[in-house]
Amino acid sequence: MPSLRNVIQETHRTLESAGIPDARLEAEVMVMDVMRMPRQSIFAEQESQVSEQQQQSLNAIVERRLTREPLAYILNYREFYGVNLLVNPDVLIPRPETETMVEHALFMALMGMESRELVIADIGTGTGAIAINLAIHLPAARIYATDAYDATLDVAAYNIRMHNVTDRITLLKGDLLEPLPEPVDVIAANLPYLPTDRIPTLQPEVQWEPIAALDGGPGGIDLIGRLLKQAAAGDRIKPHGVILLELDPEQIPEARLLATNAFPDAEITVELDLARLDRLLVVSLSAPDAEY
Repeated sequence: MPSLRNVIQETHRTLESAGIPDARLEAEVMVMDVMRMPRQSIFAEQESQVSEQQQQSLNAIVERRLTREPLAYILNYREFYGVNLLVNPDVLIPRPETETMVEHALFMALMGMESRELVIADIGTGTGAIAINLAIHLPAARIYATDAYDATLDVAAYNIRMHNVTDRITLLKGDLLEPLPEPVDVIAANLPYLPTDRIPTLQPEVQWEPIAALDGGPGGIDLIGRLLKQAAAGDRIKPHGVILLELDPEQIPEARLLATNAFPDAEITVELDLARLDRLLVVSLSAPDAEY
C-alpha cells in the first residue's frame, strides 16, 4: 500500500498537470476527506499507509475534479469563517472575501450596537454563511435570512440546524427586502454582482455554480440598485441603520453614487477585503436621536 506522502504527491501532480488551481492545497484537502484526518495529522503521519478502498475513493474525487467540478460540490462542504457549511449546486460557494462582511458587522456590534437588541437581515443568504456566523458570535441578535429560491433556502435551513442557531435565524422567501416583517438595524447583502457578459469568460469551476447567484445584470449591480431603492422607499431599515454591500472593486464608484442618491445624508465608506481590494460598501444612516 502506498504511503500518505506518496499519495498526496501523486494527487498533487495529477491536479497540477490538468491546470487545477491551488493543486497542492486541493490534494491535501482531498486526502484529508478520504482519510478522515485533520490537517495536522496528514503532516504528522506522512508514512501512514493508504488502503485500497481509500485510494479508490480518492480516485473518484480526482476524476470528478478533473472535469473542473468545484471541489466544494464534490465534498459537499465549504469552510467559511471557521465553520463548515453544506454546499451543493443550488447555492453559490462561499468566498473568503465575503468574510469581510462578517468581520465588519461584528466590529459594528462591538463598537456599540450591542447596547440594544440588534436586528439583522442577510439578503440573498445562499448557504446561510453570513447569517450563521453572525448568530454564533452575536447570540442576542435576531436575524432574518432571505432568498428567492426554495432549493437555496433548503440548504440554508440545513446549515442553520447543523450549527444550532434555529432560535436566532428566521428564513424568509421573497425579493430582496420585501419579505422583512420589520425594520432592521443592519442589512448585509452579498448579492449577484457579475456582469452578464463576463460570466462565460470566467474559470470553468464558476460555470458549475447557479447562474442566478452570479448574474448581476449588464453592469453587475442591478440587484444592488433595487435593494437600495427598496431600503429608501419603505420601512425596511431603521433611521440609524447600516447597509453592507459586497461588490467588485470596479463597481464601487457606481454603487456609491446609487447609495448617495438613495440616502443623501448617509456616511458612505469602503472596506478592504483580505486581498486589500475595495470590497465592501458601507452605508451608515443617521438620525438626530441616534445613539451608539
